[in-house]
Amino acid sequence: MPEPRAQSEAEVLVRGAMELYESPLIAYAANILSGDIDRARDVVQDTFLRLFQAEPERVRDSLKAWLYTVCRNRAFDVLRKDQRLDLASDDFLTSFSDHRPDPSQSTDTSELSDHAWHLMERLSANQREVIRLKFVDDCSYKDIARITGLSIGNVGFLMHVGLRKLRDLLTEELSEHTH
Repeated sequence: MPEPRAQSEAEVLVRGAMELYESPLIAYAANILSGDIDRARDVVQDTFLRLFQAEPERVRDSLKAWLYTVCRNRAFDVLRKDQRLDLASDDFLTSFSDHRPDPSQSTDTSELSDHAWHLMERLSANQREVIRLKFVDDCSYKDIARITGLSIGNVGFLMHVGLRKLRDLLTEELSEHTH
């Protein structure tokens, strides 16, 4: 019986990253790709292939941000190729599918969450993206800055203004329903 082959450092890194990030990255890519899970899986597969080809010591310390950045860039490459989108405009995020919470959550929480995600469509594309990265993908401000290419200060500003606008929209709608 042949001896088992030792795993390379890159293989160990990719296997660990796949365990932690494969599903969240597929959801993130699918969001960018208008809910197309098959294309999202292809994008994520390509992301992990690029991770395998990268030098482990260069990506290990910022693995999550690196993965999301590569995934985001690959998904936009797919959009550019398939739809010839103008990525300089904010319109590319308008085709994102809504985030749907886990059906096991209570109905009230689910309805409120659905409503809040629906109201997010009234935010700017940048505000939606940083809020999703923070609250759906649990990224830090530093990671969001790396992923989007924005400064940490700009991420904080977009987050603050976006959440304040969401709060105002929710408050406005709740007051309309009580009157």
